[in-house]
Amino acid sequence: MKTLLIARREYLAFVKTVGFWLSLLVLPVLMAGSVFIPILMSRSGGEEASRVAILDLSGENLTPALQALLDRPDPAVAALHEAAPSVSARQALRQMASRRDYQAVPLPEGLTPDMTLAAAEARLSQLMQAENRSVDQVIVAYVAKTPEPHLAFHLWSSQTKGKSLETYLRWDLHALQSAYLAKQKGVDPQVATALRETRAEISSLTPAIAAAGADDKASFTESLKENGPHFVGIVLSYLTWMSIFSSSVILLSGVIEEKSSRVLEVLLTSAPASSLLVGKVLGVFMVLLTVAGLWSAVAAGIMGYGLAFMPPEMMNNVHVLAGAVFKVEAIVPMLLFFVGGYLMYGITFIAIGSFCETQKEAQAIMGPIVVVLMIPMMSLQAALMSPDLPLIRYLSWVPLFTPFLMPLRVLGGAPWWEILATLAGMGAMAWLMIRLGARAFKQGALGGGKFSWKALIGMARA
Repeated sequence: MKTLLIARREYLAFVKTVGFWLSLLVLPVLMAGSVFIPILMSRSGGEEASRVAILDLSGENLTPALQALLDRPDPAVAALHEAAPSVSARQALRQMASRRDYQAVPLPEGLTPDMTLAAAEARLSQLMQAENRSVDQVIVAYVAKTPEPHLAFHLWSSQTKGKSLETYLRWDLHALQSAYLAKQKGVDPQVATALRETRAEISSLTPAIAAAGADDKASFTESLKENGPHFVGIVLSYLTWMSIFSSSVILLSGVIEEKSSRVLEVLLTSAPASSLLVGKVLGVFMVLLTVAGLWSAVAAGIMGYGLAFMPPEMMNNVHVLAGAVFKVEAIVPMLLFFVGGYLMYGITFIAIGSFCETQKEAQAIMGPIVVVLMIPMMSLQAALMSPDLPLIRYLSWVPLFTPFLMPLRVLGGAPWWEILATLAGMGAMAWLMIRLGARAFKQGALGGGKFSWKALIGMARA
């Protein structure tokens, strides 16, 4: 009962502050803003298309091709429009597809295709500085007089918009150069285009994927079913690491603050050290659940809005991935690993904080612990390429690393006996941490002693 009262006290100490709710709402507001603000801006029509003129000095009649590139719709948006599942989604995508970032306009006065490059650029330098200019950007195409002539393009703009135009046209301008070179070498331009665009067909197969046959959609679905849980497991491992580390730092700072104000001494006179330890850990855990619940609700709302724009095939893939991840036999062990890891590290950080008078002392002691925490993170980087590494399997048996590496292995299909054995090992370590942490916590809070590894070993033997 005292443990729950202490947990309630810790929880209310956080949620009653205005700063907690302000910081809690920052991420959801940013998430929602990143989705809805661009949509509102696109519908408001406040941003006009950049006016682009084309000056072709090459003699190769490149103007029609460049105009077509500027006037084309976004191919990705057009494809989504064709596959959109609802009328409202198609209307929104049609509006997006009809928008143009660039608009081809006639050449301004003083620029003609028969002028020299030097004269054109002298005129452009003056034009781009004029306030009443009729264009925002000018594409200058010419043939560079080198030992092997080739097409060159200068993208003039009044500000730094040239970089975005360069990114938009880069590969298409390379394609024009390929066609020009083919013409110079006597090669059919269509053959040159085919050579440039051709790609080998490469597939990574497993028995399940191969059994799906030649159907691309079925093969992709099987691939997602096999590999999707692996990547989700890595993400969950990173989230577990960040949650445990951030909450442990909160616990450490809170204990140091309470020790300096003598609050810990008062609490220890009314509750056992073990109840105080576990209560503090549970209180911060409930704070984490509050944060995760609100952020998950916002993320679910944004995803629900985005699902209206998803084609049926993509929706099916989402369902396949969710079905492979959200299974009882996977969720229950992952929750147990998270809770066990949270108890282990939370109690350890509280015990360390009870020996520290200032944050500087705590930072010096935390160094070795942070090094230990970085080991599973470094191994996860290797798991991105090879999820079945023996090193990952061996490290997951170390109780200090179990909560970070086992979520990856659970979703990867680890045997049940390994899951149960690692849970037992982590549970034993958590129990040991509670016993040892309670002694260290009481001695540090009441005895005023300094932290030392020798004293810690002595308490473990006692």
